[in-house]
Amino acid sequence: MSEDITDDNRAVARTLARTFGGAPVIRRHRDETGRSHVDLLTCRDAPAAGVTSYATVTLANHPIILDGAEFPARAELVGACASETERFAHVLAACAFHVIDSGWFLAPGIVFPGVVAASGLSRTLAHVMFVLPALWPTPIDTMEFGPRSVAFLMAVPISAGEYAFAQDKGGDALEELLAAHRSDPFDIHRPSVV
Repeated sequence: MSEDITDDNRAVARTLARTFGGAPVIRRHRDETGRSHVDLLTCRDAPAAGVTSYATVTLANHPIILDGAEFPARAELVGACASETERFAHVLAACAFHVIDSGWFLAPGIVFPGVVAASGLSRTLAHVMFVLPALWPTPIDTMEFGPRSVAFLMAVPISAGEYAFAQDKGGDALEELLAAHRSDPFDIHRPSVV
């Protein structure tokens, strides 16, 4: 990891690598201007063969902004996708840059519109909704670093119809609907459930 990586970042990376399993690789991603960066941890064949787990490990170096003020917690993003979808890391990085560069707020149930569509990765999914992580056998709990908490949010690609459903019924209702349909969380081309 780079010299601007903090001890807290290293602790997050170690915890996520243990949680995901497999051999971790960390790679720096830069925004389109080259001014901002975020480091992403990748573990292949985790949580299952043919699936890759991803996580930002330096997003928490940046504040989350709510109504023009710094939110008291920080966040890191996690996600998983079929390993054949190698550019899924770019989706997480794009979400991170919306927080870093544009001040977008992060919380469970929040949707970042158009992020998947802009990546060109999916024929069926266009947006990302954030939920509490639930794909890994070991829970990914909030970490405390002195006065600062770092929470973890899972990026779930969703369709335009699912986004409309979430806006109408709420993110929890969409999570329940995805579970009821046994939607494959690793398939970036899965059909919409609405």
